Amino acid sequence: MKVLRFVSIALLMITISAKAQPGRKTITLEADGQPSLKFEEILHDFGNIVEGTQATFEFKYTNTGKAPLILSDVKPPCSCTTPEWPKDPLLPGKSAIIKVTFDSKGKPGSFSKTIEVKHNGESGRDYITIKGMVGT
Repeated sequence: MKVLRFVSIALLMITISAKAQPGRKTITLEADGQPSLKFEEILHDFGNIVEGTQATFEFKYTNTGKAPLILSDVKPPCSCTTPEWPKDPLLPGKSAIIKVTFDSKGKPGSFSKTIEVKHNGESGRDYITIKGMVGT
């Protein structure tokens, strides 16, 4: 506690002395903002598909924040669902897609797959879902 108080007082003194010196620039540390991930839709229903179909959907998302958005991982719930996503940072105001493919081979009946999207935005993770019915 004493160390924290000492460090706080020392930083305050440095700031005051820096401002008191004419001709010297004061450095202000400000957050540049955070990225923010916004999907156009978070659920896609394929409806009825024939068994063996590779059902694909592209989830469009936008960085609505003020810093570059980085998707660190996109985790499907099983090997029957494959995501593809951009690895480069997405600048504020720009959009991109996450392509999700569901392999329906040997998967008759209804399905619902939720994919976790990890990123450097405020929430740290979001979820997108695909669902449908596989018939023969």
